[in-house]
Amino acid sequence: MIHLYDIQKKIPKTNTMLFDNLSFALNNHQSVAIQGRSGSGKTTLLKILAGFDTRYNGIYEFNGKTVSKDTKKNIKFRKDNIGIITQNYNLLDDRTVQANIQLGLKEKSKNQKEEIEDILSLVGLSGYGAKKIAEISGGEAQRVVIARALIKKPKILLADEPTGALDEKTELDILNLFEEIQRFGTRLIIVTHSDAVADVCAGKYVLKNKKLVLQ
Repeated sequence: MIHLYDIQKKIPKTNTMLFDNLSFALNNHQSVAIQGRSGSGKTTLLKILAGFDTRYNGIYEFNGKTVSKDTKKNIKFRKDNIGIITQNYNLLDDRTVQANIQLGLKEKSKNQKEEIEDILSLVGLSGYGAKKIAEISGGEAQRVVIARALIKKPKILLADEPTGALDEKTELDILNLFEEIQRFGTRLIIVTHSDAVADVCAGKYVLKNKKLVLQ
């Protein structure tokens, strides 16, 4: 599915090496957690996997094909294959839940209202479509982010500290949701500082000494 070969990445401002001959493969695991100290490059690695960051040396393969560094091709690659969950939500507060989830659709369809209601039901927000983002809680907003990422049926779901801003109970709800998502065959790569989040993943890696180390 995903292979990284000898990835080298420098921090532009300081020219400091962030990754040096970093390699990684996601084949058998349905889900992988990536941990590491602050500043080790966890979020940068997700940006490379999502196609946002192309300023690296090495090879990134997805399903046996090298991922292009061309901007337009990267947009299509991300649209066709990748779902993204961020810690700061990136939702439009003045729009409804339904309108925000529609942004994740690859293309409009006759059944999109039914598709959105189905995905809202999956994340525990049935009936929330007409509510404004400003009217719901942080935990509910995170569920909307997950629904928006899942609506296009991505092959890989990338999550950056998905429970970092949530309380313990809401974090548990999101962890249960991640376990449910995996039953549908979606693969997860989660960057997290939380051992509880890492424990729902089949594989665990640590970013250490500029490389990914399997735990």
